[in-house]
Amino acid sequence: MGDSAGPAVGSHAPEFTAPLATPDGSVSDVSLSSLLDDGAVLLVFQPTDFELGSFAERHALGEYDWFTTDDRVRVVGVNRARPRTNREFVDYLDVTYPFCSDRDLSIARSYGVTYRAFGIAPRARRACFFVDRDGVVRYRWVADRNRSGRARPQIRDLYEVVMDVLGKPNPESFGFGDGVH
Repeated sequence: MGDSAGPAVGSHAPEFTAPLATPDGSVSDVSLSSLLDDGAVLLVFQPTDFELGSFAERHALGEYDWFTTDDRVRVVGVNRARPRTNREFVDYLDVTYPFCSDRDLSIARSYGVTYRAFGIAPRARRACFFVDRDGVVRYRWVADRNRSGRARPQIRDLYEVVMDVLGKPNPESFGFGDGVH
């Protein structure tokens, strides 16, 4: 279960199907292609089940939560937790996006973000992939597990890629529906 390259920017994102726990408490199996039916997807990989007491973890999740304000992007977390744990986590931290359960790390493996913590325990690195509506990876960031501290993607770089792909939202309609006054 060594590191692999995973999909490069410009390549097609690997398809998957997994249980998705939503903020409203429901759980259903979804595929990447079904998520893309609603628009672009930002996949956010978490390395383990949750570190609820970690301020850094809460801050990182909040940064991705910002992307949920744009209805052209669907933010989806991916981790090893069971759907029930994901529902509890979403509720506890008031996260507004859903989480896929990747119990066997098959999703993480297909995206090239797996490693063995301490050479033993299989884990997924902290990572994110922005996938456009056609299933093409347009942004890729994978944490360097050899660096100390909490690594996070440069949200500004991610935002710029999202805006390049989707175009800037209409400023007159931001937060006000269709822009009619």
